[in-house]
Amino acid sequence: MSDNKAVMRWDPYSLTRDAEFDEFWRAHLAKRDRRILLVLGRGFDVRALETATRLKGVGANVAVWLLAYDNGLNDSAKRSALTQGNYNGLVALFGAAAITPIDIAIGGTAGETATSRNTKAALEAAGDCLLFDDVVVDISAMPRLVAMTTIAVLLAKLDGVGRAGGKSVNLHVTTAESVSADNGAAQGTLQDQVTLVVGFSGQLASQTTENWPRVWFPVLGERQQARLDLIRDFIDPDEICPVIPFPSRAPRRGDEIIDEHRAILFDEFQIEPANILLACEYNPFEAYKQIFVAMDRYRRALREMGGCKAFVSPISSKLLSIGVLLACYDHRFGDVSGERLDVGIPYVETAVYGDPIQDEQSVYELYSMWIRGEWEEV
Repeated sequence: MSDNKAVMRWDPYSLTRDAEFDEFWRAHLAKRDRRILLVLGRGFDVRALETATRLKGVGANVAVWLLAYDNGLNDSAKRSALTQGNYNGLVALFGAAAITPIDIAIGGTAGETATSRNTKAALEAAGDCLLFDDVVVDISAMPRLVAMTTIAVLLAKLDGVGRAGGKSVNLHVTTAESVSADNGAAQGTLQDQVTLVVGFSGQLASQTTENWPRVWFPVLGERQQARLDLIRDFIDPDEICPVIPFPSRAPRRGDEIIDEHRAILFDEFQIEPANILLACEYNPFEAYKQIFVAMDRYRRALREMGGCKAFVSPISSKLLSIGVLLACYDHRFGDVSGERLDVGIPYVETAVYGDPIQDEQSVYELYSMWIRGEWEEV
């Protein structure tokens, strides 16, 4: 193999969607007795209990790590009531004794990786995930930065144990996907600083690589102008390659996102239309491939100049965010020959949440992504 090539870890992949969820988990549980660790967020989202309810329905033996976030501000009466209702529902499913609360401080002024570092520290202090056969991270009700950090931390730990010859634990990621529900939960105001996922800084401040070209891939959703401005100023990229969801369930969604951001993309950022990339909205592994390949193209093209830095901002759906994380993780830790990319994942957190505008009867699809473990050994 040429030293200029990279091998994608999640090709092929294991993905189940909605109606297939119960069938997959029944078959998985029938192979042998399994202890399941479910990691989910204590939140107000109407989708917070979907994975828990479905796992209970297929007879899974579940223990819960419940991530509880504290941004130092009081919740509104509506958000408090919704969050408490979700917690009561979780207790009804598994019992209070099965639930381990894990407190995480988010936001604040402790630096550009505060939330991510706090999440990592909280997970490391929570207990031993190696006591379980399968770990399921449900990101449906998690803030984006907490979700991505949780997956990255657990994946790195389980990979490390597996490489050292220890127990191989399966890691799954689930989310109840709905663009309208995501947008309805995202009411509020933003932080005024950019935050990075811990371990994915892109060595932005490194003096030894300060002259390397910086390539930025913002993965776009609706109403992201403010985040785009903040992240662009933070990175100061030499090249910008917006990533648009396509194909999409709504055939014109990609066009509408471009139209909405036309002024900032083409007038302010002066992006070339040829730089716009497409990523599958409803298959995170296909999105992973598309983003991974685009990043690798720059890695190979700029290798003769010493190298480059790549930054990917997940400001679209949670499902696409998983594609972003897998692409960045694979470039950092995967089977890449030659010089690796310095990969960064910059994001702007929500500072103060408004009351969600979500329809409890809204339609969403439950996705289950098996990202490490037995499927890789077949």
